[in-house]
Amino acid sequence: MEVMEKVLYLLFIFAYLAALIVPVTRIFKRVGINPWLSILVIVPLVNLAGLWIFAFSPWPSDPDPGKPAAEWSKADNEKFRQLMREQR
Repeated sequence: MEVMEKVLYLLFIFAYLAALIVPVTRIFKRVGINPWLSILVIVPLVNLAGLWIFAFSPWPSDPDPGKPAAEWSKADNEKFRQLMREQR
């Protein structure tokens, strides 16, 4: 029975690691980070520091701070005003 307990323990450990590493790998691929870094999620304190660094780093979906926000064209402004007048 001792061998069976060790096998079940190892299966649990591998399932747990897969549950951590697989989603982090997919997220890293989407934001352009090397997916091999997802292995660091199993290292205590490194995973917490990495989470904070990752959360506050610039994301691809963030607007470029040097680029001004897009403005509406005159036709868009007029169309918006017209729609607002119709709602009154």
